[in-house]
Amino acid sequence: MIQPDNEESWYAFKIFFGKGKPIKAYFVAKGIEHIYDVKQEYWDKNKKKSLVKEVPIMPSLILFRTTRTDAEEIERKFLNKVMLYRGKNSENLKEPSKISEREVKIFNIVATSGVEGLDFYDEYNPKFTKGDKFRVIEGPLKGAEGYVVRIKKDHKLYVSIKGLCAVTTGYIPKAYLQKIE
Repeated sequence: MIQPDNEESWYAFKIFFGKGKPIKAYFVAKGIEHIYDVKQEYWDKNKKKSLVKEVPIMPSLILFRTTRTDAEEIERKFLNKVMLYRGKNSENLKEPSKISEREVKIFNIVATSGVEGLDFYDEYNPKFTKGDKFRVIEGPLKGAEGYVVRIKKDHKLYVSIKGLCAVTTGYIPKAYLQKIE
């Protein structure tokens, strides 16, 4: 089924070679809702903390909300700097992949929480979506939903945008987790 061209949805660009700043500036100038947050990286030399630089939390990904037509137009405008994620529809034709509002909201809770120990993955891994699903009911990640997985001998909450990317958290106390039936 082909999507209506005037319906706003969430889409994602894969960003090439650190070209995120001009794209973010374009979105800000045009008033397009987007998610491309940065974190401050610190460097410890001689026990003094000094700011090194601001780096994107997801360097090769920017999520944005617009119409399908506008998303394709922006992709053409930034040719060789971005690629619009596409998936196959029911007629087996490639079209821009819509991301659900719910997935973006939950992913954003985790990605922009500022908690230590977040790991971002450019690829979605379906093997981590098996088992019980949990909701975080307390703490800075309250409202996030995902699967508790074991990575490098640690239990982490795996939150993903299906088919696109994922983020894992550090340790979350069991008391903060509620199993989703």
